[in-house]
Amino acid sequence: MRIGKKLVIAGVVMGLLMGAIMGCETLKSAFCSPTVQEVADAADFVANAEALVAFMSTLAPSAEVSAVIAALKIAKAMFDQIRSGICVSADQQQAATAAIKASQTMALKLGYRP
Repeated sequence: MRIGKKLVIAGVVMGLLMGAIMGCETLKSAFCSPTVQEVADAADFVANAEALVAFMSTLAPSAEVSAVIAALKIAKAMFDQIRSGICVSADQQQAATAAIKASQTMALKLGYRP
């Protein structure tokens, strides 16, 4: 049932990220720029998300795989935003990071080799 629990977590994270991406930009985000380190970290997370999506796409289609792919795509969009110089809230960044890490853990159990 660990995959089921991760599916629920991925669904919650996906919902939070969709609301964050589609919602209004905060005043702070409008007047700040990500640091050089945040941009570099975001680039690493984008690369990880892309690799995970590519791996997950090779698996047999299922609700769990589709949910994880969707969560990864949303997390990737969040980090693409940072990479292009737009700030996001710490909560949004933590949720995107958690989605990628949880997906990587699941993918490793399914045979993913980074």
